[in-house]
Amino acid sequence: MGKQFCKSFPKESTSIASQPLKEIHVNICGSIKPCLFGKNLYFLLFIDDYSRKTWVYFFKENSNVFSCFKKFKILVEKENSYFIKSLRMDKG
Repeated sequence: MGKQFCKSFPKESTSIASQPLKEIHVNICGSIKPCLFGKNLYFLLFIDDYSRKTWVYFFKENSNVFSCFKKFKILVEKENSYFIKSLRMDKG
């Protein structure tokens, strides 16, 4: 009774994406005290489900999220020649 059994983590990813940019996970974190680099209070994190590549953007106001996403979209779609199919957020 003193020990509890649990399964080990899988060695390979159980990703459902079959190509780059098919599914992007997005997370907005902030307001963070003390401030981040350059007195930024927020950061926006993008993770590609296929490659696990991560992009981080820092900003001072939460209202800059949409403009940051537009820059990210242009960057990755030119870089990969694929289009973003879906975004997953935690309603942030």
